[in-house]
Amino acid sequence: MNSIAISDMLERGVLQTVNAASVDSFLAAPGLHVLFFAGPGNQHGDSHDVAVALREVLKEYSGGISAALVESADEATLQPRFRVLALPTLALCVGGETLELIPGVRDWGDYTRTFRRYLGDAARSTTAGAQR
Repeated sequence: MNSIAISDMLERGVLQTVNAASVDSFLAAPGLHVLFFAGPGNQHGDSHDVAVALREVLKEYSGGISAALVESADEATLQPRFRVLALPTLALCVGGETLELIPGVRDWGDYTRTFRRYLGDAARSTTAGAQR
């Protein structure tokens, strides 16, 4: 069972799910993609807090980011490929390449600075593209 924040994002379609078979097609689209490795028991604790932060980032960048929850059954298989060592982690990717990882719960400023590096200020996000 997912946290309320994760369930809400999945229901509203702002967060997709991916697995080992579908991750490449998700990452093939242009732009910045976030893979959310929520970890086991993602209904409470750190995974919920990271989901809330991701939800706010997605709102701020309104359509400038695609995000997907990695299915728990495939997390262990995909972790090495995306260099994920801790759970939960947000993996920021462009073209299948991992740009940066945000492991665990961080201060809000850490999230905004990280996404700003690749998308610019949130107010410009609709015209800004992912940068390498």
